[in-house]
Amino acid sequence: ILHFLVSITCFVLPAALAFFNVFTVRGEECQNGIQVFDSNGNSVGLSKAAAEKAVMETALSRAVLFGTTAAVPNLLVSVLQRSKNALLVAPIRHISVAFVLGLMIPLSFSLYPQLGMIRKENVDEDLQAKVAEEQLFYHRGL
Repeated sequence: ILHFLVSITCFVLPAALAFFNVFTVRGEECQNGIQVFDSNGNSVGLSKAAAEKAVMETALSRAVLFGTTAAVPNLLVSVLQRSKNALLVAPIRHISVAFVLGLMIPLSFSLYPQLGMIRKENVDEDLQAKVAEEQLFYHRGL
């Protein structure tokens, strides 16, 4: 049971740390809001709801990035250790980390579009009165 807990912790912990790191670094955006735009690209104002959505999307993509990058090499190593190929464990771990990270970076950045959409009724009330369009746009950030 201890081996199972250690193996779970090896990919849950990096995913959770990446998730909370985004909230820590971009916490000010959630408090102040981010710019939202209409369909013509005109700035409508700052929206805290759009900021929370953007930060959440970014945090989830980072959790997927680091969680997967930690999980796949550990699964490969556990399979190799069962087959008694001890000499292959270290090189396979390092190569698989580099390979999976290289694949996951573009994949995690593309989970959510850079230009996000939020419905008018989901933004702050002061912005709802200013806008006639049903959908507003925001830049999610990295």
